[in-house]
Amino acid sequence: MLILSPDFDLEIRKRFAQPLAVESGEFPDISNIEARMLPFCYEAGLVSGHSPDAAQFMSVATETFIREVMSSIFSRTRINPPGDSGNAGLGPTSGWAQTHKYKRQLAKEEAALTRGEIQRDKSGLLPIEAKAASERGPLGMTDMRIALEIGDCGMANFPIVARSITGNYREGELEDWGDYTWLEGHTPSAKRGDVEMATVNGQGPDALPNGVGHGDAMDVDNEMEWEGAESTDGDFLDGVLDSCLAVG
Repeated sequence: MLILSPDFDLEIRKRFAQPLAVESGEFPDISNIEARMLPFCYEAGLVSGHSPDAAQFMSVATETFIREVMSSIFSRTRINPPGDSGNAGLGPTSGWAQTHKYKRQLAKEEAALTRGEIQRDKSGLLPIEAKAASERGPLGMTDMRIALEIGDCGMANFPIVARSITGNYREGELEDWGDYTWLEGHTPSAKRGDVEMATVNGQGPDALPNGVGHGDAMDVDNEMEWEGAESTDGDFLDGVLDSCLAVG
């Protein structure tokens, strides 16, 4: 049985103070990984800590895993990648689909690049590659859902994450839910935007705020009544308010 000293107990508690990558929004560097690994080593009884290369190995493994997952998702949800010749290319094993028009134009521009007629931009992309990149949207939850429905994309070791993506509502599914979903026996009287609304907030055009119509006389209480006060007290209060509002 391992008995931890108060110093080790303090070091173990430090792991809760370290921010997660999902909270900071940044990829963890080696120093952050070491700050989280060392308390776990102390808790597991490894008083000497981890090896010097463990944090570096974990950083490389994490980056490789994320790249493989994203590459699998992009290959299933994107088309027209950059060509293989150039520093912006994804390599011959990218697996992205290409349209015939894009593939033909890409071959023409690569041939023109070889002859020196055109040049790549600062990102290393040809004109057709830059145009396709500008039209390509960012990666979203819809893309991850489609990729998981096609097949495993590296998330088999995280069944909770995969189930939360595939079992949740689709993106935009709850928008305008009331236009086509209602209780049994209750149908909407008119669709939004089909007819001109004759009422505002359930009131007719002749209605005043708070549901009071033009034909109804407003009930105004001229008498101020509260427990322990008389009518003279109300007059005195009116005089005080008038003096407060008086100018000059």
